[in-house]
Amino acid sequence: MRNVALLALAVGCVFSAASACLAESSTLGSPPPRSTSVAKQAPPQMLAPPQAPAVPSEPNPAPSPSPSASQPAPMPQPAALAPQPPAPSFAFPAVDSPDDTAQRQAQPPGGFGTPEQLMDWVSNYRKHRNPSRVPAAVKAMNTYGLFGDEEKAWFCTGFIAGVLGSNPKDGASLIARMLPLPDKEQGVIIRAIVYSGRPDWRELLEKFSPRMPLRRPLIDDFLSGKRPTLMDLQLDHGGSPGIYALWGYYVATGQHEPVVRIMDALRWSKRKSDSAFSFRKIFSGWGHDPSALDKVTAGGTAKWTLASYAERDRELIKLYRAEYERQPEEVSQPLKDVIEAAEIFESEGIRKDQFGAIEDAQRRQMTNEAGMTKGATAGSIAIATGCVAATALGQAYIAVPCVLGGALYTGAVKLAQ
Repeated sequence: MRNVALLALAVGCVFSAASACLAESSTLGSPPPRSTSVAKQAPPQMLAPPQAPAVPSEPNPAPSPSPSASQPAPMPQPAALAPQPPAPSFAFPAVDSPDDTAQRQAQPPGGFGTPEQLMDWVSNYRKHRNPSRVPAAVKAMNTYGLFGDEEKAWFCTGFIAGVLGSNPKDGASLIARMLPLPDKEQGVIIRAIVYSGRPDWRELLEKFSPRMPLRRPLIDDFLSGKRPTLMDLQLDHGGSPGIYALWGYYVATGQHEPVVRIMDALRWSKRKSDSAFSFRKIFSGWGHDPSALDKVTAGGTAKWTLASYAERDRELIKLYRAEYERQPEEVSQPLKDVIEAAEIFESEGIRKDQFGAIEDAQRRQMTNEAGMTKGATAGSIAIATGCVAATALGQAYIAVPCVLGGALYTGAVKLAQ
């Protein structure tokens, strides 16, 4: 009986041990499902670090709770490369410095990098007409100071007027692009509109007057007829500037009317046959004519520029010959001198004769030292500025000191030599 009890006890122990083993094995088998559910939640934890800014994650790597959480640390490195693409844009100012930008902005528009390039373009305008570049040329004229000198400004005024007059459909658009200009230099545009000879010049003045408010008095003078148009300018009263305007119009258009108008001033020039310049042959009452010096200066300027232009523009000689038959003797005789000099390229002789005539006129008219100085300056400069007109036909040896130096006395020195 005792043995039976011991056997039953042993069987119970074995059974209980087997139950414990089964319970432990079932416990060990359950984690895989729970680990699978944890694995499904892991991806959001792995995606979270890239969403956070890269910079805060770098200085504080210690809080990583587990080795798996430390793996995102390499991720910020690609993000650190992100600022590199904009680098060229930040490097660009080092190449295009403010000084370079200012220098580029200072360049006159239209490709006229030097006064010589500008005047060369003007002189060849009729061969390659391009009105669309004229507004840029106007800006360059202002940049190089051509509008700041009276005689140069008059030549430019005539040129601009010729362009406006020969382009009736584009006049308003061209003027709009020529502006703005400084208040003083706006007078060039106002006169160019009037001198263009366009039938709508009055309407154009009114249209653009709001853009030139300080020049309203000048505009009103033209609208009221107080100031003459180009072909009505009186050449015997400060007429040399008018001669330059007429040449500018011819250079732009090739029309003969401005040149014929210049011929009229030959009546006040010295003739080749004159052994001495007798003012009685030109007008009476020399001592009482306040415009005598202006007449001689205008006549000398007209004769010299007519000859020098024809040396470069041979078509003008044909016009001179045709007009020689039509003009009165007081014009035809000095015109004959012009034709002969232009045919053999000896306008230099005319220049010397006319400069001497102006000096003679100064000695006769001026009665005191102050007046003599003033008259000498006016006469010398007036004929010397023919260099601007001659420039339009390529006589750069005269024009360069005038344009670059901004002082016309350099031209006067050439005339006196």
